[in-house]
Amino acid sequence: MGEQVISQVIRKQSIKINQSLTLKFTSMTCKQNLKSLLLAVSATAFVAACTPEDETAPLGAESEVTISATIADSEADPNARTTNLVYGNFAISDVRMSIDNVKLILRAVSEESKKPTIVQLRTNSPQTLSLVKDGEVTVVPIGTAKAYNGVYGKLDFDLVKAQDVSEEDEMYGYSIIAKATWFDTPAIMYIDLEDKVEIMFNKGLEVDGAQDLLLTMYMDKFLEGVSPSLVSDGNGDGLVEVGPNNEDGNGEAYDAILANMENAMVLKNGEFKDK
Repeated sequence: MGEQVISQVIRKQSIKINQSLTLKFTSMTCKQNLKSLLLAVSATAFVAACTPEDETAPLGAESEVTISATIADSEADPNARTTNLVYGNFAISDVRMSIDNVKLILRAVSEESKKPTIVQLRTNSPQTLSLVKDGEVTVVPIGTAKAYNGVYGKLDFDLVKAQDVSEEDEMYGYSIIAKATWFDTPAIMYIDLEDKVEIMFNKGLEVDGAQDLLLTMYMDKFLEGVSPSLVSDGNGDGLVEVGPNNEDGNGEAYDAILANMENAMVLKNGEFKDK
């Protein structure tokens, strides 16, 4: 009986034994082997009991990222607040923009990484930003989120038609409205574009500590190439209109502004580095 039990234990330990070989164990050897086996089983059970089944590698450190929006001049000191709102023949007094689904995209990491690829700062919550109001440049908060430390490659957001304002609001149904004077004549520019805007970072944006970032519209880029010959008060009502329906016959000016959108949006501040 003793030898049968020992043989079963040995078979469980995957030790191949020639069946024709007769093993003789002294009483002392049997006891020592059984004691060692029990200790090994006990140790294994202890480790298993102390190790959670869902244990995963610890996630990386996080930092708080805040994104706000404003306007600026591409040629101005990046640390200076914009005060001059005259661009060519336009003197800007008001700028509003409607956005949604703002997110930072983490650059590619290894498949084993637990880090997410997207940091969502605003989701399915349209927001109308007043970037210039009554001739004063403002800085408007968009959102704050925790982001895993790392290098981010781009910022995405959706330009959407404003729905978070009343139907009587002139912004309703448009994604951007800019008011100005054009040769001392009141002017207004409507844009009803709905599209995803991608701001790629030539140098990766490194998040390693709290970040305050500015989604910035460069007004000089926004109006670049819109010459006086493209704009007029076509119907003579005392208001120059530039919009998607060829208002005042200014369709070419509208198309020129749309073509400028890609280069007019940038993300400023933060730490950028090659990676």
